[in-house]
This record gives sequence, structure tokens and C-alpha cells, in this order.
Amino acid sequence: MNEEQGQGESPKGEQIAAVQRALEILEALADAKDGMSFTDIVTLLEVNKAIAFKLINTLIGCRYVFRDETSGRYFLTFKMSNLGLRKMSRSLLLDQSNSILRELADSTGELIRLAVVEGDSITWVSSILAQSRLLQLNPSYGFEVRLHLHAAGKAWLSTMNSERAIGLVLKNGLEPATEHSLRTVEAILEDLKISSRRGYAISYEEHSLGVGAIGVPILIRRFGDKKECVGVITLAAPCARMNRQDLEASAPRLIDAAARLASIWPVGDGRTYS
Repeated sequence: MNEEQGQGESPKGEQIAAVQRALEILEALADAKDGMSFTDIVTLLEVNKAIAFKLINTLIGCRYVFRDETSGRYFLTFKMSNLGLRKMSRSLLLDQSNSILRELADSTGELIRLAVVEGDSITWVSSILAQSRLLQLNPSYGFEVRLHLHAAGKAWLSTMNSERAIGLVLKNGLEPATEHSLRTVEAILEDLKISSRRGYAISYEEHSLGVGAIGVPILIRRFGDKKECVGVITLAAPCARMNRQDLEASAPRLIDAAARLASIWPVGDGRTYS
């Protein structure tokens, strides 16, 4: 076993299938507004009904899932939300960052979001809407962030070497989301090079038509002098309200907010880097 495996990163071949399938159920239910039927879950897992039934019953027994007796459909319980809240409470991240995010949202009038880097993934943890806007983007907490399409993903990728960045992108493929999506490794690398040089990344109708966004990495020093990206702060707006130049003009505000977040970023036991 190499050093990384000893630190808890198990190679794919050592994963436990039942655990992976149970987590797939939880993730699917999180996005299912009207719940899922038993048939939906069997189709999702591509397993026989007996295995799916045991997995669902286990999740029900652990109180992560419940079955609506009227419709027969399955839903997440709020125990999942409770886990997230407990995690955020222990890290103090939301308590310490909300005032900075709120100030930025109100001063720009746009949707401000915070994503956290964990290993080889990036996850949305907070979204704050400006209170002054009648027309607002709807914040999404979808689990997957297409790294080369989102401003958050681009900002994170711009902080690492080219080999690792492209490796992460290729895990989910280069399938475009819009006509403006970057489609080649060469184009992505050039975009990341520009983003790294200027300290922020732009996604303009690359993930969703009519939407532009800017992302700034939150950089801290854990060990020595090398900085590490622990999160990303983004601003997103309708293109009709903010064009590419407007997004770029907002960069100094986001860079300042990212620096302030870096100074209070939790170590993990309540202490910060300030």
C-alpha cells in the first residue's frame, strides 16, 4: 500500500459496491423533487430487485430515507441536511463567511456562491442572492460541477499544474453544454493559463445560455510557502445585465472577498489562518 492509500484514499478496485450504491440512491433522491419509485431506484442501480430492496430498507432503518405510504415513493429525510449542518457548524465556515458573501451580493446586486474543494472534487456550500433584484438567477446545489464549464471549476483548475487539471476535466469528458463551451484540451489549457495569470476565471454562456459568471480561488498556505486552493467564490448574472466586460470589472471586488475569506478559513478545529 502506498502512502496515499494509507491516508485513507482507497483505489477504485477496493470500493464496497453496496456502500457505493447506497450513496447513489441518496444523491439521486436529493435531486428528485417528487421522490423516486422502487422501479426508478432499480433502474438507477442496474441491480436485481432483491438487492435494491435491501439497500432501501437499510437506508430507511438508518433514517436517511422514508417511504410515503400514500404514493409509495421514496424521499430523503432531513437527517441528511442535519449531517451537513453539523459539519458546517463544526468548521465554522458558514458563520464566518456569510457576512462577507452577503456584503458582496448586496454591493454587486448579483448571485454570490461559495464552493469548497475536497480532494478531487468541488462542492457548492452556500448561495446568497442580492436583496435588491427582482430578476434573479435561481441558485442550484447540484452535486456535479463540470470543471471546464463553470467559473468555479475553471478558477480551481487554474491553480494547479496542467496535467492534473486536464486529468480532472477528462474524468467527466469534454461534452459541450452550449455552443460556447470549450471543446478541446488545447482551448481549455489556454483559458486556464489566462485565468491563472489574471487571478480569476470567466465562464460566459459556456455552461448555460444567457448566464455569465466569474470565479476567484481562495488560496491559503497550509504548509511552507506554497498556496493551496481550498475554495472558490463566484458571481453569476444574466448576460442581459452583465456582459463579459462587466464581469471582468467586478474582479477586484471578488479578489478582495476571496482574500478576506482566506484570512478566516477554518483549519478544521475552529482555528483560522489569520
